[in-house]
Amino acid sequence: MANTAALLGTLLNTKAEINYYTQQQIYWSGKYEANSEKLSKQVKYEEKWESAFDSAIDNTKELNAGGVRVGENNKNEQLADAYAHAKVKQYNEELSLELAEMDVEYDTMQTMYESMLEQLRAQQEGQKTATSNAAQDTGLLQS
Repeated sequence: MANTAALLGTLLNTKAEINYYTQQQIYWSGKYEANSEKLSKQVKYEEKWESAFDSAIDNTKELNAGGVRVGENNKNEQLADAYAHAKVKQYNEELSLELAEMDVEYDTMQTMYESMLEQLRAQQEGQKTATSNAAQDTGLLQS
């Protein structure tokens, strides 16, 4: 009977760990999803910014955005940069890089907790079997 109690204690401890790691996985998953949404917006803004920059270099017509005027056949990258920033004000390169770093961190944490949960669930199944067998064994049959 002592063996059964010890196995049951181990099983309950594993169940508590599963509950904790499930909460952590949900937490990091939420952070990952929220960050992913922000990152995807920045990626769209970046694409628009790059398109505006490209259109301001070697352009065939005069361009104007937010008070920045770019003449025909522009070769000035600083002017093209200013035009792109005026046209796509939402794009923030530093924020985009920061969000990309956080995306990797959050994805790593989410994946780590998912892996730990898989391992604990497999361990739990083995413990359930061992506890069940110990509970059925009355100890009367000994060889």
